[in-house]
Amino acid sequence: MKFKGGKDLYVMDIFNRVSSRYDLMNTIMSWGLDKTWRRIAAISCSFSEGSSLALDLCSGTGMLALELARVMNFRGRVLGLDFSRSMLEIAINRVRGSNLDGIIEFIEGDALNLPLPSNMFDCVTIAFCLRNVISIRRLLEESVRVAKPGGRVIVLDLSKPRSIVLYQLYNIYLRLVVPLIGWLITGHMDPYAYLPDSLREFPVRESLSKIMREEGLSNVKFIELTLGTVAIHIGVKPIQK
Repeated sequence: MKFKGGKDLYVMDIFNRVSSRYDLMNTIMSWGLDKTWRRIAAISCSFSEGSSLALDLCSGTGMLALELARVMNFRGRVLGLDFSRSMLEIAINRVRGSNLDGIIEFIEGDALNLPLPSNMFDCVTIAFCLRNVISIRRLLEESVRVAKPGGRVIVLDLSKPRSIVLYQLYNIYLRLVVPLIGWLITGHMDPYAYLPDSLREFPVRESLSKIMREEGLSNVKFIELTLGTVAIHIGVKPIQK
């Protein structure tokens, strides 16, 4: 797929346009399962009993950041980063004035060039983002850099069902049904027509695991959810001896 002005600008424009209905659309598209997926991803961080520090890349409206704070029992801190100002405004308003103020912070930035020091976070999460960046390897490289030795990198994203029949039905749903729902809910069809294109060449399961290992992660494994339509990949940054 060709992108006028570059993929990064195209994706930013998509999220800026649909930001006000983004969470509602996610819930409808996923049949209400998106919260469960995020919860499992947050639990996969395996935070210690003490205070932890987590980074949620491509944080969007902050829904995964909220789950991370809950899983920590509000004893740690979460930093959410995104390049869409419209999405971040929703995230910031979500925590402003609540008991999460001071626990969760959001900043605008480029996930491919993080303005953050190395070896800082106990867990780095990347949800529904890898398909949208211009370099999967660069994003993983930066995630590994800022994770502490022994820390985890968690990737939550769409996947492809193993069953050929189920994959064909899933593809029809993404190509025909989701854009129509997107138009009805957000008034925009093209952002959701992009969804199956973003998945077509996206590495899944063992292919993504291999890339994660090549970018420096160890003990890489993945969990398939919802008939294989979604997967959570988990990797650990090795402790240097």
